[in-house]
Formats: sequence, C-alpha cells, structure tokens
Amino acid sequence: MKKNLLFILVITQIGFVAAQSLVITGDTVFSGDFNTEIEHHLDVKNISGNSISVICQKTNISLPAYLPSWGGSYYCFAGACYPTTTGTSNVTMIGSGQEISYSNNDADAHSGYYKPEGVAGIATVQYCFYDENNPSDETCVTITYSCMPTAINENQVLNEVGDFYPNPTNGMVFFTFKGNLAILKLIDILGNEIKEIILTEKGIQKLDLTDMSKGIYFGNLIVKNEIVSVKKLIVK
Repeated sequence: MKKNLLFILVITQIGFVAAQSLVITGDTVFSGDFNTEIEHHLDVKNISGNSISVICQKTNISLPAYLPSWGGSYYCFAGACYPTTTGTSNVTMIGSGQEISYSNNDADAHSGYYKPEGVAGIATVQYCFYDENNPSDETCVTITYSCMPTAINENQVLNEVGDFYPNPTNGMVFFTFKGNLAILKLIDILGNEIKEIILTEKGIQKLDLTDMSKGIYFGNLIVKNEIVSVKKLIVK
C-alpha cells in the first residue's frame, strides 16, 4: 500500500512539474485576399502562482513560394514590434492570474500580422510564449493564413471546382469540375503538397484518400500557374 501511495505521489509531482504556466487564447485560422494584410491577436494568461517574465518566439513553419522578403509575418508584443526576420521579443512581466489582451488595451498585448504581398497560398506561423527564467515552461500556437484572389474573372468561373463530398471523409471523396484543363493540388496544414491531380474532363471527379493521414487539407485548383479556387477538406 505504501509503495502504491509513493508511486501515486511521484506521478502527481511529475504532472505538476510538466504543467504549463501560460494559457494562450485566440483564433488560429484566417483567410483573406492575397493583396490585403491580415491582423489578429492572442491573449496570454499566467495561471501559475507566481509572476513570470514572458518572452514570445516567432517561427515561420511554411510560407508560399515566391513570397518577397518584405512580405510574410510580423508581430508586436511586450511594447514593441518585430519585423518578418526577427524571432524573439522583449520581456514583459505577467502577474499571477493576470491576462494581457489587445481587447483590454494592454500595451504589452500580442498582435500578429501577415502580409501576402499579392502572392496566393497558405502560410503557417508558430508563436511560442515562455518563461525567461524557465524556457521549458512554454506554450505554443500555430497560426494558418490562407490568402487567395477574391476577384473571380470569367476564366476562373469556367474552371471552378465544386466542394468536396462527403466532407469529412475517410476514404473516397467526390467533387465537380467545370473546366477543361487544371491541376488540383492537395496541401496539408503545414503547406506540404500531398497529392497532385491533373483534371482534363468536366464532370464529377473521384479521389481515393485511403492512404492519407487524418487532418485538415486544402484543395488548390491551379489554372495557367495561378490558384483560382481553394476548397477545405477534412480526412477523419
């Protein structure tokens, strides 16, 4: 009995040590026109019993090809803003139980931005918040930006792809293609290309997804080297 109690005590202590002190809330998936900057905000709350000196670390996980050096993600935190090439922020002190939030007009609150600069595609950016004195006490969130052209011209309408069905799916999926020639690329949430399908005939198309892992994907319809339509697909 004593051994069991000791085992439970050890497990409890390990769980306590592994617990994270910071809770991050806010939207993580955004879409918009590829000529318009996206702005968003993350709230940071200290749920520990002590004040924490918090640092934010930004990492670009994936960015669209051909994105210019002046485009991409940047952010503000701890009273300063940091360009697309900068990763680590200044330090801000967050008291026990305190939350810093843009909606509360906190000067040190987090604001994130993404500049597509006319380049269509999906970008994923990770923001990690951690204790300056204990970097392992870290909480991270991944932001996904999907930026596409919103102006649909006649050519794009003719080559539009219909929604996937059934969606979510765990096997076969169907969609309607209205054009004559296009490429459909399935992209995962990190921007990796999973499948490429050449579409040459109008009508109902069928895809076998039984070899794909569970997750969220985007079907990019490409006509004349331009993305003209994007459809979300969930594999369960």
